Amino acid sequence: MENHYIPIQKGLQKDVLYKGLKAKYIMYCLYLVLTAILLGLVLSTFIPMVYALLLIAIVIVIIFLVLLFYSRTYGANGFVKKLADSQRPNAIKVSNSFKNLVLWKNR
Repeated sequence: MENHYIPIQKGLQKDVLYKGLKAKYIMYCLYLVLTAILLGLVLSTFIPMVYALLLIAIVIVIIFLVLLFYSRTYGANGFVKKLADSQRPNAIKVSNSFKNLVLWKNR
C-alpha cells in the first residue's frame, strides 16, 4: 500500500487551512465530531442503528457547515473575538454626577 499524504496548506505568516477550515476550527470540528459519534453510539442503544447513523451524519454535516461559516466570516481567531464581543456591555451606567468630582469644585 502506498503512503497517501494529504497536503495542509501553510505558508509564511498564513493560517493553517484544511478543507476550508482555518486554524482552531479544525480542532473544534474534530472535538465536536467525536462528541457527535459518541452521542450516536449512546443513542443507538435506545433507537435503531439506522436512525442513529442518520442522526450522526446530519449533526456532523451541520457542525461542519457552521464552523465553515465562522471560519470564512470571522477568520482564524474571529470566533473567540465574537464570543468576547458578545460579553461586552452595551452601555456603562454612571451613578455619580460629575458635579461632585474634586476637579470641578474649584472652577
